[in-house]
Amino acid sequence: MTALPRRTEDADVTEDTIPTQDETHARIRDLLADVAEVLLDVQPALHRFVDHQPERDRPSGGSWHGLQTHCHVSALLAAEGDPEPGEHVTDELLGAVARFADAHAMDHRSSQDAVGVRGATWTSIDGDLLEVQVGVRVLLRAVSAPFLPGSLAVPTTTSPVSAISPLTPPPRLVR
Repeated sequence: MTALPRRTEDADVTEDTIPTQDETHARIRDLLADVAEVLLDVQPALHRFVDHQPERDRPSGGSWHGLQTHCHVSALLAAEGDPEPGEHVTDELLGAVARFADAHAMDHRSSQDAVGVRGATWTSIDGDLLEVQVGVRVLLRAVSAPFLPGSLAVPTTTSPVSAISPLTPPPRLVR
């Protein structure tokens, strides 16, 4: 991932901005909530999605104006209920997410088909990555585009702060 300036939708010029940690976390939360709702509409027996692994912010490997950028890896969300068995159910679930992604100008990036597990990933115009896996459980996760770390807001999270999921420190200069 790179922290290149984003293109504005209504102009051919790039704006030299990068989102903040708070904007990024809110965008990823909204994306996951919307996709979870789509999946639950298709198959209410999934009940709800809960944290299976904690969320975290990690260095993106890039920088913006000399400041190190991070990306947000959301919690791995797992459906509480099991999906109904059958290839057609998997097709319905992934198809519903694909329609959501198309409606939100997300590009299909990849598909995976392993024994008993199928999944797909999509990328947004902002550079966020959405991943959905359907197997014995339905899983979803998002990885954000780079942002400047450090927040002025009271931390809100879907996962507890731990050694695995610490609060993000403020940005540092790249050496």
